[in-house]
Amino acid sequence: MHYFKPGKPGEKVLIPFTIHGYTFEFVSYTSLFSGKQVDEGTRLLCENIKTPVEGEVLDVGCGYGVIGIVLAKLNPRLRVYMTDVNPLAVKTAGHNAVLNGVGDRVLILQGDRYEPVKDKVFNAIYSNPPLSAGMRIVEEIVLGAKNYLVPGGFAQFVLARGGEYLKRRAMETYRVVEARSKKGYILLYLEP
Repeated sequence: MHYFKPGKPGEKVLIPFTIHGYTFEFVSYTSLFSGKQVDEGTRLLCENIKTPVEGEVLDVGCGYGVIGIVLAKLNPRLRVYMTDVNPLAVKTAGHNAVLNGVGDRVLILQGDRYEPVKDKVFNAIYSNPPLSAGMRIVEEIVLGAKNYLVPGGFAQFVLARGGEYLKRRAMETYRVVEARSKKGYILLYLEP
């Protein structure tokens, strides 16, 4: 069951974004999540992002690519995988990876959640899960991450709603659960 509904792309927008001393430009469309500006949750995750020294990382539900592209820029030793169910998001994220000079280290795959990378494991997984898809989908992204992490890997999520519930659920699944509330969001850091 997919939560993505195809439709018109909407208006094309260019979004400037500065973080960690880097300035990015993202092309987006008004039909995509937070299509006119980088949303507060994504910004918060990027401000507090932890990166592995090297290896492969995953941005689940990447939208137009902000989190994955920021990761690729912050650490040139990372290979970044990004997934999204929306074909327009995948195409736009690919364009943005090239636009921001990291296209050679970013691979964007269309598909639902972990499906496009079901045979891989990662050093880290990140997401600002799609709350509009419903809590079951968000829960599967957060709790499912442990199945796709290497030993010593970690996951980081930002949640606007359901954070306390997911923190409790994560405590049943993960060895390390750190949660910080900020600006109405919960940042989760998880280690299996």
